[in-house]
Amino acid sequence: MQDIYHSVPFLVSIVFYFLCSIWSIGFILSPNRFNPFIMKLLIYIGFFVHTCCLVFWGIQAHNIPVINIFESMFFLVWCILLLFIIVNLMYKLSSVLAFLMPFVTAFSIWSIWFIGNDLTMPNDLQKFWLVAHIVPTFFGYAAFAIAFIASIMYITQQKQLRSKMGGSLLIHLPSLEGLDRLIWMTLSFGFPLITLGLVFGFVWIRSSNLLGENWFFDPKVVFGIVAWLVYAALLHIRMFASFHGKKVAILTIVGFVIIIFTFVGTFFLGSKHGFQ
Repeated sequence: MQDIYHSVPFLVSIVFYFLCSIWSIGFILSPNRFNPFIMKLLIYIGFFVHTCCLVFWGIQAHNIPVINIFESMFFLVWCILLLFIIVNLMYKLSSVLAFLMPFVTAFSIWSIWFIGNDLTMPNDLQKFWLVAHIVPTFFGYAAFAIAFIASIMYITQQKQLRSKMGGSLLIHLPSLEGLDRLIWMTLSFGFPLITLGLVFGFVWIRSSNLLGENWFFDPKVVFGIVAWLVYAALLHIRMFASFHGKKVAILTIVGFVIIIFTFVGTFFLGSKHGFQ
């Protein structure tokens, strides 16, 4: 069970993410008043504290820090930010922070609700299969989170253009073509990862009898497959039917809503998925 002292670094990182959210939105709306260096500094400090916290928890658990729902959500946020930092270094997409950081902050605050939750991962689980299942799945989810944010930005930018509304928002957001490429790139990166995570998960379940004989009725398994099918269909029609633009953005948003429900919401349906 997580006590307050154990969670202090996490709370500190949330503060930096919240400040970064305010600063990044301010930079989009009034770039002359908000220095982008401060925006980057805030996210890097928050991410550093976040990383140190995960390392500390991992050393304590002798495993990746996903032993309960709270730590799992915290680890997912770290994956999202790490992937964004890499993408930003490659493509210079700082304006994405104005949309990404409010989501990251809200999701992090939501995770606080799960501190002290009784569901924990048994210590005797096979660590190899845990890592093999969790790591690609979480980074796949992280890629879909960035695609989700890019989709919201695409719809926002398209609305700005169609209404012929000018201003700093229109100027500082990436072009529709750039956002469409970002959506396609992150979907293409994330889909093989969640596929790999699902395959390893199925092997793990069958070899360890982790979820019992009726594992295929586990809500997280069911909705995980549903999410996989949605993204598989999305990529298929995007690749072979020249399906792009607002329709892809909407389906990407729908897909990520299913991902969030699969990740957290299924616990409210009684799914324990390896937790006890």
